[in-house]
Amino acid sequence: MAKSYIISTLFLLGLVIIESSILSNISFFIVVPDLILIAVIYLSLLNGKTYGEISGFSSGFFLDLITGVPLGFNCIYRTIIGYLFGLFSESVIISGIIMPVLSVSIGTILKRVLVILISFLFPKLNLYIYGFISQEFLFEFIINILLAPFIFKFLGFFKKSLSIKDPKDMIDNVK
Repeated sequence: MAKSYIISTLFLLGLVIIESSILSNISFFIVVPDLILIAVIYLSLLNGKTYGEISGFSSGFFLDLITGVPLGFNCIYRTIIGYLFGLFSESVIISGIIMPVLSVSIGTILKRVLVILISFLFPKLNLYIYGFISQEFLFEFIINILLAPFIFKFLGFFKKSLSIKDPKDMIDNVK
């Protein structure tokens, strides 16, 4: 179990570095796709709410340290998203195309709502960067749902290493 926490934390740290160092410097992107959010949703649906909280908090903490936003800003909403998607870990089949697209689309909308709500706690920092229905949000929404099946499939290759469940107890529907 500790092995899967370490592997997923290192994987999330790698995604934070890729997202903040490489993808943020590509001028083609209006907004950087949120690969970390997609990975947190996958890990939450795979392992449950506690694991979702831990992966959401650790990814948010890494983002807070690297991006320079107030410490805890990303932690709050990513922890909430990890917990909420973890509630559905026993009832959602995360293979295929429909469920990754649906779950990531709900997660992206939920992220935007939570960012707007949390930004009211930091009024002087101007964290509410763009509106709910804007070109930036729509671009992030579309790119996240297009990348979701590919990232879910890629993470599915490491399912045994990322899962806290015993491989003998795993249902074959989580691919």
